[in-house]
Amino acid sequence: MFPRQNAFAPTVHQLHRNGRLFPPNYLHDSWLDYLYWDTELDP
Repeated sequence: MFPRQNAFAPTVHQLHRNGRLFPPNYLHDSWLDYLYWDTELDP
């Protein structure tokens, strides 16, 4: 099985354009365990 297109490094313009497609302040629920901790970690 082969990929439909070859891998390539996206340009900065392509990354910015794709980032604008997400809603503002979008954060997938699966990341909530890793980001925005409100408490200190136990030593």
